[in-house]
Amino acid sequence: MADGSAKAQQQAVGKLYAFIIGKMKTGADQGAIIQELAAQGMDRADAAHAVETIYPKVLKAAREQAYTPGALTPALAGGLGAAAAGGLVWAWLVILTGWEIGYVAWGLGWLAGYAVVKLTGGKRGRVLQAVAAGSAVLGIAIGKYLIFWHTIKELASQQMGKDVAAGVSPLSGELIRLFAEHFTSMLSGFDAVWVLLAVGTAWAIPRGLGIKPPAR
Repeated sequence: MADGSAKAQQQAVGKLYAFIIGKMKTGADQGAIIQELAAQGMDRADAAHAVETIYPKVLKAAREQAYTPGALTPALAGGLGAAAAGGLVWAWLVILTGWEIGYVAWGLGWLAGYAVVKLTGGKRGRVLQAVAAGSAVLGIAIGKYLIFWHTIKELASQQMGKDVAAGVSPLSGELIRLFAEHFTSMLSGFDAVWVLLAVGTAWAIPRGLGIKPPAR
């Protein structure tokens, strides 16, 4: 019974937080939120206590998370680093196992979002969401390209010998052009699902509270 009571209390607090945050998103101040809670049947003193406790905490978090132009450079660094590392790991796993493990691409989206938030010191917002999502797509493209390069090298080795295959550089302009031309045709239906999941995850992680803190 005690566990059930504690869980019910936690749910009630969670709903109260969600309600207050939702009202803050619309620009409502403390007085307006207290008034609405009281109108819904909550004891006014309890409503005032809840709002006066929660409102400042949420406002502080919104200020700490708010995007600033100075966050763009570390966000780009984090996103690009995640794209390169994630793409390399994904390609390596595919080459090693012979299986294109889709959920690794999904993990790449998580890595991009996490890196952006981490390197900006916890900043969030639409700009950082775009950086994270773009980085996830770039990471998947890097992984796909390295897999493509490895496949071409293997074919060259089988048909023309190892010496010719050794000369197939991943920095070849012709190879990059060929990959770009055929990139969409390389994506299967399952690939599209994993790409969408990766981008969605990368977009979600740096999402802010959606509250614009008032000027100090």
